[in-house]
Amino acid sequence: MALHLPKPRTTKPPQQAVGLDGLKVSVASAATSGVEKSKQVKSGGLAGLTSKVSVKQLRKELGNEGLRQAAIDAGRTPPSARTLRRWAQLGRIPHPDVLERAQRRAAIERLGGLDAVATKIGRSRSAVSRYRSGETNELRADASKKLRNVKAEDIMKRAGVLRPDGTPKKAVIRVKGGVMVRNGADEGYDYRIRTLDFANSDTPFTSEESRELAAALAGDDHARVVALLERHATLDYPENKGFDTYSDQFGFHFDHIDSVHIDWI
Repeated sequence: MALHLPKPRTTKPPQQAVGLDGLKVSVASAATSGVEKSKQVKSGGLAGLTSKVSVKQLRKELGNEGLRQAAIDAGRTPPSARTLRRWAQLGRIPHPDVLERAQRRAAIERLGGLDAVATKIGRSRSAVSRYRSGETNELRADASKKLRNVKAEDIMKRAGVLRPDGTPKKAVIRVKGGVMVRNGADEGYDYRIRTLDFANSDTPFTSEESRELAAALAGDDHARVVALLERHATLDYPENKGFDTYSDQFGFHFDHIDSVHIDWI
């Protein structure tokens, strides 16, 4: 007797995000993937706004011993110098658990080390050490949020998004992608591929929106980035007049994103 198995998904399921107003919305996975790919374009204004750095940079920051310790923390055999050179040349660490621990170790070092991070997030040195090694997968909710914010602030400074006094530069954004507008129906009006120049919106991105956008990019929260772009396009973009709210059922939505370019001014 033949088994009637469900057909495999042809597209990735939507991702959940929390927008600027705390509203939970769903965004297309193809849109978040487009934001992630745009980070790889050095001239796009997104370079450096990520919590994940290259293997070559990890080796430079941690040294061979730091990468070996990340492998030990993951319960693996310490890699040889030859293996470490190969990882750097290929630009990848083949073990996700080692890569995750190396990224944590490097991030904590950038923030000043165990003692400095413990002070900033209000946890003990041993708690931060356990998190760095992977013995503890997550910090407590309040400490986890503080660490996320501290890391994002540091990344934004390094990427040149913040001025010397700590105030954010404003984001001038251009996005190319497939879009649709929903007005309460399950299916929206597909406007196909369009380029949106947010500098021409009736209300350009504010300092608050710019900071939230930069922080989401720095924290690799690409779903939130898409939600922020969609909300602004819904409420403030000239061609979308008539909307006074943004949700899954109402407003401007990206079906996919091809590219994102941001000038920070």
